[in-house]
Amino acid sequence: MNIIEAMSARHAVRDYTDQPIDEDTVHALRIAIEQANTHSGLNIQLIHDDEDAFGGCPTHYGRFRNVRYCIALIGSDHGAPSILDERIGYYGEQLALDAVQLGLDTGWVVLHETTAHHGKWQIHDGERMPAAIAIGHGARAGRPHRSKPIEELGLIETANDVLEPAHVGHAPQWFIQALEAVQLAPSALGKQPYRFTLLADGRSVHAEALDDVQSEIGLGIAKLHFELGAGDTDIVWA
Repeated sequence: MNIIEAMSARHAVRDYTDQPIDEDTVHALRIAIEQANTHSGLNIQLIHDDEDAFGGCPTHYGRFRNVRYCIALIGSDHGAPSILDERIGYYGEQLALDAVQLGLDTGWVVLHETTAHHGKWQIHDGERMPAAIAIGHGARAGRPHRSKPIEELGLIETANDVLEPAHVGHAPQWFIQALEAVQLAPSALGKQPYRFTLLADGRSVHAEALDDVQSEIGLGIAKLHFELGAGDTDIVWA
């Protein structure tokens, strides 16, 4: 399974079986997490617990069952929470797609009271944990989420500084393919609160989070999907 196929195959799963993740797969996950931490400066950790990998922390939305493994997405915001949230979304989704390629199911989750857990992860001074990703073997297959249409996810800036909705046949093919990949991106409550604007120079893209729940995390996830969908196109984030 390549990364594009993984985007299509990934659906949120909240109910997991008792089947353990095999040692080779755990090793591959640890390597992927180490690489993500190196590139991002984050403190992402792989958690395994046969009772509750969430360490007793309540979830913000949705009921999860039998989560024995999770990826704790932790980092320092240095006074800029939105930047950390976006980075968590971007690198967390890369790891979620890595897990799917390894044959696992995943589910994004926001946990409360993460500093009062049962010692499952380490949060250093100045760090926080905006989200986590449940991983394992799903008790049942996840279902596709609803997606916004292309016209609501993307805009085209004309030479006259007019913004027009992106349409197939009206925008560069790479931009449409990137937006189609964004349609596959998970977001809180499936609202996909972000927008991508192709600027008049034809290669610069402005990505923005809209006013909604966990929108900055969603933007980070969507930006990864956008880059993957755009393929070899040289994107300049504006």
